[in-house]
Amino acid sequence: MGKSRFYVGVDVGSKELWIAVSSRKPRRFTYTPTGITALQKWARQVAGETLLHFCMEATGVYSQKLAMHLHSQADIEVSIINPAQIKAFARATLRRTKTDSMDAQVILKFAISQEPRPWSPEPEAIQKLYSLVMQADDIRDNLQQWHNRGHAYSYVEGLPKAVKVAQRAIIRTLNRQLAKIEKAISELWQTDQTLKTQVELLCTTPGIAELSAVKLLAYGKSALIQRSQKALTAHAGLAPSHRQSGTSVKGRSQIAKQGNKYLRRTLYMPAMCGIVHNPVIRRYYQHLRDKGKLKMVALTACMKKLLLIVRAILIKQKPFDAQINA
Repeated sequence: MGKSRFYVGVDVGSKELWIAVSSRKPRRFTYTPTGITALQKWARQVAGETLLHFCMEATGVYSQKLAMHLHSQADIEVSIINPAQIKAFARATLRRTKTDSMDAQVILKFAISQEPRPWSPEPEAIQKLYSLVMQADDIRDNLQQWHNRGHAYSYVEGLPKAVKVAQRAIIRTLNRQLAKIEKAISELWQTDQTLKTQVELLCTTPGIAELSAVKLLAYGKSALIQRSQKALTAHAGLAPSHRQSGTSVKGRSQIAKQGNKYLRRTLYMPAMCGIVHNPVIRRYYQHLRDKGKLKMVALTACMKKLLLIVRAILIKQKPFDAQINA
């Protein structure tokens, strides 16, 4: 990576941080402003003038808060790693013991051997959009659950009136909150020029409507533009997973699903619509079906195709063109 770095492995918990550096015993710091300041001071004393590079697992809001703080400091780099990579690395090194201090050491060894790329936070507008879209989808999921309960209640003899009243009240409340969140989403992307341009460009693609475009941007984030086609496909969990060894093992291939399930889920309906309305996706789907591919296999391939079309549109900043995006 060129510049010399001093790696620091961090195991992030909700209340404490375990820190591991080379040739030192792991140390524990409280996850408070005072603890983080003490952590930085200690790491700087050990590293001297060398560039500090903190490496941690992706643990949701806990790692995000720490990473944002460290990234804002001068002469500090941060990497946030998929927990599955750390877990696989621990297995590969035959690590049998699992404690917070040992986890910090595993993360440190991973960082030293793999030299992960520095992380940088998403633009503020994308962070806000992601939070709003996640909230809206959570509310929709809850609404579906309560509607399902309502359907089940209709078959219950002698159901107390209070249960019915409460169920209807909860649905009304959820619908009101969903409307507020959807309004906030619309106001956000329409007032941010970058988001507005991206949403309008994506909506030129047959099969992608406003809601799908917004969700693709929220869940895909910077990966939609910054990652290669192969890396983006893997990020969405749409890369193929093959099982074959010699002549005896010939397992059925399937998608890995080791990726962003929200992005993958968002692509499903646009791909379904694209099979009917998008000339590129329609031809591709029919081509795969003519080759004998199963419907679900062909649909999954169309989801991948559509994802790469989205990537091309955002990178080139040009609307969908059936000739160019074929």
